[in-house]
Amino acid sequence: MVSGGRRAWTQAELRERLGASKSAQRRSAAKTIGRERLTELADALHEAYLAEREDSRTWETQYEMLVALGLVGHMAALPDIEPIVRANEPHDMITYGAAQAYVRLSRDSLADAAPSLELLEFGRLSVVDGCLVPIGRDRMMPDTPSIRALTEGAWDLHRHPDRVGKEAGLMDPRDSLAAACALWDSDLVRPFLEHCMATGDQPLRRVAEASLEGRYIWRR
Repeated sequence: MVSGGRRAWTQAELRERLGASKSAQRRSAAKTIGRERLTELADALHEAYLAEREDSRTWETQYEMLVALGLVGHMAALPDIEPIVRANEPHDMITYGAAQAYVRLSRDSLADAAPSLELLEFGRLSVVDGCLVPIGRDRMMPDTPSIRALTEGAWDLHRHPDRVGKEAGLMDPRDSLAAACALWDSDLVRPFLEHCMATGDQPLRRVAEASLEGRYIWRR
């Protein structure tokens, strides 16, 4: 049995829910599969996503399926995910989820920040925001040159052209990276965190302050 909301679902039940007529049931199944890292259901999840993407109305469910495909490490989904990232839509939850999955499926280990750095170079807002989520959520541990490149690349993401003038309701995209900084050499990340505290919104300031004290906070 695996946990899923109000009750525990068997893998057979989750497989069935992936094909349910109600989008909310398909969405909850995907979230559970990702959260529990149920690699046995990766193929079924991928098939469900391929069907789901035909309906533009179910973007919330598609987002959860994309994130889950990354969390279960389903490499076969990468050819379906990469084109979404390359399309690079600026304010799009599907793109945000695809960027997270792309990083998880492309990295060699939790020390490999190359996929995030790649997307950080060209991404519009949804891509750059999504590519940093695995850094923080997965507690990645890149090497020193990669940490420097990440903090330099993300330094002024609060002023990303796709965000300026639309800040209301949008999280500061540096939030995920600031959270990860709690796990890294404090001397190395201090300038970035202090910059976040000086230029970020109140939630980011709290995360940055905690990271400066070595306390990891994940808000997403």
